[in-house]
Amino acid sequence: MPIPIRSCIACRKRENFSELLRVVRIGNQVLPDEDHRKFGRGAWLHRSCFDVAKERRSFQRAFRTDENLSTDPLEKFLTNKL
Repeated sequence: MPIPIRSCIACRKRENFSELLRVVRIGNQVLPDEDHRKFGRGAWLHRSCFDVAKERRSFQRAFRTDENLSTDPLEKFLTNKL
């Protein structure tokens, strides 16, 4: 069975899905989904690409919205994991 390949929304580099963090949008928040089980549209991100994604508005593009999304919960999660 082939290993799923995903693209980082910030740097666009393709990786094995286990190398990337899945994030989901719930309401206007972007939340981490470590178990890959949360409902909703997901996006994939290298942990080191968070700042680039925020700067380039990659979350808005990935979740197909123009509204401002809160990335604070994701930023707190990444800060605690590093």
